[in-house]
Amino acid sequence: MVFFWINLRNRNKILSRLKATLDPERYKHSLRVAKTALALGKKHRLSEDKLRTAALLHDCAKYYSRTQFFRAAKKLGLKFDPVKRLEPKLFHAEVSAALAKNEFGVRNTAVLKAIKRHTTGAPGMSKLEKVIYLADHIEEGRDFDGVKKLRALAFRDLDKAIAASASKTLDFLIKSNLPIHPETVATRNYYL
Repeated sequence: MVFFWINLRNRNKILSRLKATLDPERYKHSLRVAKTALALGKKHRLSEDKLRTAALLHDCAKYYSRTQFFRAAKKLGLKFDPVKRLEPKLFHAEVSAALAKNEFGVRNTAVLKAIKRHTTGAPGMSKLEKVIYLADHIEEGRDFDGVKKLRALAFRDLDKAIAASASKTLDFLIKSNLPIHPETVATRNYYL
């Protein structure tokens, strides 16, 4: 199946499949990310079809177990770094991009790249990638200190918002004594 948002039937199939595979909160999160991405995209003049597709499918592999992430990562030939070995759920972005392509029929490389980079970000992201990264971090269900300011900043300046969002992520990881993926640090430094 080749995926086009113009075809309401395909859209409904995808929403139905996501609802069936994701837990209810993750499904609602995906809908909120799409809503936020569309609002940001309107401000920053991006394609609604690409935004909606990337936003809805960004977490389509989140139902995988740790073991399933390891297996999928090996099968896809993904790079195993020490942080991902410790926390295989970090593979979810790359595995979600593979599922979007192989099971949902997404062929647009920009959309797949936005899905792949939505968790840690990356230096030199496209506008589409920036919006999906930020929409995931600031959707209306997120409730952390400073999220309202971060939301407002995202509508003014994507790059400054990414630096601030990556900084918030690093603060959270440090306070929670969790491992930090080097790509998150690289993202923060690049956009800072």
